[in-house]
Amino acid sequence: MNSLMRLLPVAFLYLNGAIYLYVAYLFLTDPRVWFDALDISLRNANGYTELRTVYGGFFAGFSIFLLLCAWKKELLEAGTMLLVISYLGLVAARSWGILYENAYNDFVLQIYIAEWFSLVLALLAWFALKRR
Repeated sequence: MNSLMRLLPVAFLYLNGAIYLYVAYLFLTDPRVWFDALDISLRNANGYTELRTVYGGFFAGFSIFLLLCAWKKELLEAGTMLLVISYLGLVAARSWGILYENAYNDFVLQIYIAEWFSLVLALLAWFALKRR
C-alpha cells in the first residue's frame, strides 16, 4: 500500500478533529453569523442556546474524540468508522432537505458538497485501514 493511503486515516482524523473544533469555537462565540449564512431564524434566545450547545458543545467533544483516535493507534479504526457513519448520516439528512423539501441556499449547497467529499474520503480511509 502506498504511503498516502497509509497516512490517510490518521491525517483525515486530525483534519476533521481540527475542523470540528474550529466550527465548535465559531458556534460558541457567535452563532448568529452562521445562522444568518444558513438563513436560519430563531424565535428566541433559547434557540441560540440549544444550537450553541449542539454545534458548539457537542462538536467540541466530537473533535476531541477524533483527535484522540488519530493519536491513539488502537482507536484509529473506531474513529474512522465514526466518520463514515457520521458523514453518511449528514449526507442522507441533507439530501432529504435539499432534494425532497427543496430547502437550501448557496451556503447549504457548499456544505452539502463538502459532506459528500468527506464521506468519500472517510470511506477511502476506512478501506485503507482494512487493507493493512
